[in-house]
Amino acid sequence: MGNVYTCQTCGLATTDKGHLCKPILAKKVVACKFCGTITGDPRHVCAPKVVNLKYVCDSCGRLAAKREMLCRPSPMAKPKKIVKKTVSKKAEKSKKSKK
Repeated sequence: MGNVYTCQTCGLATTDKGHLCKPILAKKVVACKFCGTITGDPRHVCAPKVVNLKYVCDSCGRLAAKREMLCRPSPMAKPKKIVKKTVSKKAEKSKKSKK
């Protein structure tokens, strides 16, 4: 296998350094078990992995699926649901009549 380069800016890994803005020779490259992305960033978090993550360490900020994997675990904040405002039919009619 040839050399693998990572981008200092975005962390993308490739064998062709011409596709990266700041290529550096990767010392350690791993393939993500969840999404298959090859990266040199050990902190890689992809969308399928985020679904399983439930805890964050209050000490170092590391994410984990189980409390036992962290030294000071606390539950992750759940994203707030976006509430869409519904417009009544009466308001819609008044907007149309103004046009």
